[in-house]
Amino acid sequence: MSQQQKKTTRVSLQRNGKRLAVFLSLGCWFVGLGVVNAQEPAEKITYDDHVKPILVQRCSSCHNGQKREGSLDVTSYTNLMEGGGSGTVIEPQDSAGSFLHQLITHEESPEMPPSGTKIPDAEIQKIAQWIDLGALESKSSKAAKGKPKFDMAMSANPSKRPEVMPLPLRMPIEPVIKTVRPSVLAIATSPWAPIAAVSTPKQILLFNTQSLELVGVLPMEEGVAHSLRFSRNGQLLLAGGGRDGASGKAVLFNVITGERVTSVGDELESVLASDISPNHALVAIGGPSKLVKILASSDSSVVAEIKKHTDWVTALEFSPDGKYLATGDRNGGLQVWEADSGNEVFTLKGHTKAITGITWRPDSQIVCSASEDATLRVWEMKKGSQVKSWAAHGAGVTSVEFQRDGNIVSCGRDKVAKVWDQAGKMIKQFAGLADMAVAVSYCDETNRVLAADWTGQLRVWNAADAAHVGNLKPNPPRLAERLASAQTSLTAATNKHQPLAQQVASTKSALDGVGKLLEAAKQTQVQIQTKLAESEKQFNSAKQQFDSTQAQHAQWRTELDEKNKAKPLIAELQSKAEVALKALPNDPELKTTFESMQAKSKKIEGRLAELNGLVSKSVQEKKTSKSQMDEVSKTLSAIKVEMKTVGDQVTKLQGDFDSMTERLKTETQAATSAHAEVQKATTLVQKWTGDISFIAQLKTLKQKYQDSQEVIAAKQASVDAAQQTLVDAKKVVDNASKLKSDAVQEAEALKQQMMKLRGAK
Repeated sequence: MSQQQKKTTRVSLQRNGKRLAVFLSLGCWFVGLGVVNAQEPAEKITYDDHVKPILVQRCSSCHNGQKREGSLDVTSYTNLMEGGGSGTVIEPQDSAGSFLHQLITHEESPEMPPSGTKIPDAEIQKIAQWIDLGALESKSSKAAKGKPKFDMAMSANPSKRPEVMPLPLRMPIEPVIKTVRPSVLAIATSPWAPIAAVSTPKQILLFNTQSLELVGVLPMEEGVAHSLRFSRNGQLLLAGGGRDGASGKAVLFNVITGERVTSVGDELESVLASDISPNHALVAIGGPSKLVKILASSDSSVVAEIKKHTDWVTALEFSPDGKYLATGDRNGGLQVWEADSGNEVFTLKGHTKAITGITWRPDSQIVCSASEDATLRVWEMKKGSQVKSWAAHGAGVTSVEFQRDGNIVSCGRDKVAKVWDQAGKMIKQFAGLADMAVAVSYCDETNRVLAADWTGQLRVWNAADAAHVGNLKPNPPRLAERLASAQTSLTAATNKHQPLAQQVASTKSALDGVGKLLEAAKQTQVQIQTKLAESEKQFNSAKQQFDSTQAQHAQWRTELDEKNKAKPLIAELQSKAEVALKALPNDPELKTTFESMQAKSKKIEGRLAELNGLVSKSVQEKKTSKSQMDEVSKTLSAIKVEMKTVGDQVTKLQGDFDSMTERLKTETQAATSAHAEVQKATTLVQKWTGDISFIAQLKTLKQKYQDSQEVIAAKQASVDAAQQTLVDAKKVVDNASKLKSDAVQEAEALKQQMMKLRGAK
């Protein structure tokens, strides 16, 4: 074989992040043998034909039927699949996750074989292929099922509040369909979050029970959900339904992400009642087939099948502790079963018409049933006896649910919802439904009651005071409709706000102008006030001067008048004294009197002359003071007039300013309110635009993810084909090497015979 005939083939395999590179120098004669042909179907790799010989040769000395180290026997398919003391060692379709593969590749301890040397790579690859292709026992066997795609087991106690509230992340809220009229088929509320699930045709709507806003839409591809149940920890939502007369399933959704987890059941009729066990391991379904099926949530396998019901199964629920399953039918039949086996525990006799609801008290000691016979009945689980029965709703009870505190909420054909204690005493009644109630639920997180009627109306009340707080919308508009409505509202709000804002700006500008005028007038008023005070001071001074001059003039005038009156009398007395003196010239007293009278007369004459001068002068001074006072008075009067004018102006401007300020306040409030409407509409436009964009991006990413999964599957198929080709090629190499070795041995033997024939020793 020439060098030109040789070629080098490299096969790279990726498994769990470890790369295995194998280089083979193969001749073209391999092709002639048909071993390098990826188009040919791969040979079935089986335990009997391929794996057992390897394990018997390499491992059976320690792991056989008689000697089972680690309780593992590799010489029997059944024993090998059962595993050993460490559990199963083979995980069909997952060699990387199989403990046996990890041991023979020395990824885990104890290493197999324990000598420290791995078995040949070709044998490891053969075992890996066998596991990945389903761990067939023989060529007639079917591939074994691998591990479930998800682990439904729970480690936490579902009756305790989870550390993280199971609230939905962002989800699409685009409805799958929009019907002519709303229709509500079932309601459920989360045990640990303010979330309500509402079943409508082809979809399940998730609402926030506090804000009453739609927060998610879960497509129900199977048809319609007649039954909704949150898991006990609130992380899963089970929807049982399908298409009437055609198919039925129970679908599990992840409440946080909205993703479908799995579906169980494959019924010929729609599922009418369903529930998931507290540990998530089991799903129970029932419907028109009259059967109750308990299925494994991991692979939908049947755990138990109950055939005792004589009519459609209409209600069922697991007990909170997971021990029991209570079921009811359209004929009034009511039973309690062991949840994990389906064995009957109690038959609860009493109802005379269809069972419409079953609910367990949180401690699993009491179960309550509702019926079209109008009664609610409470049963204890020690002996399965009836504890209490009462007529709850005229013409029939349609739905019932235990609250966390042990009270019971129900609804019925009488168009009302009610809350009861366990003794049958009504605590609250919630009215306002337009038709018979079809479903009720109690949100423990918000203490609100939700009930839907036949017309699709879904009302919400506060449990404490029975006040109606709003409605949920079971027939929400499409996002395009929401966006168009928001855009219309935004346009209307903008058109309303703009003139109001302009009017506010105009009024504010006018107010600023009036404010400036008012400030200027007040400043003028202050200036005039100062002038007025100064003028009043001058007037008071002039008046004081005038009053003083006038008082002095009056005083002098009075004295002048008095002396003028006394002057003739004194003259007369002087004349008489002179006559008397002439008569008595030697009378000394008379002479003294006469001389005194003469002196007095001269003194008066002098004073009169002085007073006449003073009076004349004071008259002139009085005129001058009066003139000054009149001048100041005129100025004062003018200032007062000016002061009044400015005061009137200030008063008017202040009135205008106050009036305009009040008007601005009113206009600003109107503009602010209108602006709030603009902001609200803008927020909604942004929200609906963002939701539409979110859905488009999510759809694109989902498609890319699906495409990547297809690529991974295709690449895995190529890897499997390459692995098979490698194994086949190695087989040919091993066979050729053996043939070569045999030929060499034969040639050596012939050579020895020839030497012997020639006489060689």
